[in-house]
Amino acid sequence: MIKNQAIVITGLGVVTPIGTSVPEFGDALRIGRSGITRWKRTYTDRYSQIGGDMSDFDLNAHFTQVGAAYPPALVKAARNALRATPQSGQLTAAAALQAYVDACLTKGALPPERCAHILAGHNLNSPYIYENNVTFQQEPEYIDPLYGILYLDTDVLAVISQILNLRGPAFSVGGACASGNLALLAALDLLRAGRADVALVTGGAGPLGPVTRQGWAMIGALAIKLFNDAPEAASRPFDARREGFVPSEGAAAVVLETLESAQARGATIYAHLLGAASTCNASRLTHPDHDAQVRVMRDALADAGIQPTQIDYVNAHATSTPAGDAAEVAALKSVLGDQAYRIPVNATKSLVGHCLTSAAIVELVATVIQMQHGFVHPTLNLTDPDPDLDLDFVPDRARAHSIHYALSNAFGFGGLNACVVVGQP
Repeated sequence: MIKNQAIVITGLGVVTPIGTSVPEFGDALRIGRSGITRWKRTYTDRYSQIGGDMSDFDLNAHFTQVGAAYPPALVKAARNALRATPQSGQLTAAAALQAYVDACLTKGALPPERCAHILAGHNLNSPYIYENNVTFQQEPEYIDPLYGILYLDTDVLAVISQILNLRGPAFSVGGACASGNLALLAALDLLRAGRADVALVTGGAGPLGPVTRQGWAMIGALAIKLFNDAPEAASRPFDARREGFVPSEGAAAVVLETLESAQARGATIYAHLLGAASTCNASRLTHPDHDAQVRVMRDALADAGIQPTQIDYVNAHATSTPAGDAAEVAALKSVLGDQAYRIPVNATKSLVGHCLTSAAIVELVATVIQMQHGFVHPTLNLTDPDPDLDLDFVPDRARAHSIHYALSNAFGFGGLNACVVVGQP
């Protein structure tokens, strides 16, 4: 039987092009700093030239700096386990450890069997797979000896669970760009059902290889024409010159916990995860579906027990695609009515790019930071507003704003839609 338990957020972690710790990420949100550059590594693909590149992320340096206050035994275990792990696992683990330590779970306050781990993501090691397949065509005996394990996304789930000794329910949720919110929904259900007391929800980083980027460019999804010489201007949600999303590498993690568990161990409560929902367009095409987006937001509000008039902030999916941004704005108006015109609606992707399967977790962390510190970050590059998109998108600069109830959207390829509702602690 489902238990009517309140679920709270007690830990945050993030590794993105605009910050590899929560304080650094929060500062970048407030000042509106872009993390989009030209790709730092050489690729031979024809179209995609810019993105949020994390190829120079140094795990050892990260542990020396961000992990300086971690228990030494935890750092040692992480270094050993991640030594032979591809970039995706390293980025994701770095975010997961931040959230776990932030939630004060290293003190062993909970039995590991009561700690769940849900990974948002799929195809996380695709560049690694591509490189090994190229090697196999030339010299089959020289592929990575660990390929049989590492080519599965479950390795990212498993290596983090090993480092943190998480022995409760564990699985990955793959839902394209909606993966993060779908993982939050799965964790919410686990905790409400009493199957765990704590759930680490990690948004897996997907390093972006040339084949994937070329495929997205060929279906017209990427920004590839106007801003190659000004990468920081390329991600421009709601702007009339938006041409497509800017892919980005990054990971994030949150610790969800029953209120009863959090209070029993005196944990810091950052926010309540009040509700979540998902819907499907029943179409393989990438076109947004107005009715499905409206339904997912209404279902999430109903799950949270929140009225549309109570929402005072929206973190929009807002990928910077012409059709996607317009559809989301229309859906928000249908769901929120006049309230949509009274509240800020900003786009974290304008700063960090589109982190794909981890995007919704990155944006949840951004939402909680803004809620905690009483501001809304700017939507960058809104220099030529689309006259058909007429909400308050927080152009130019951050401003003070008190957030009590927030809506955060995620819409993925395959017609997958997921929405979460967050409230003040």
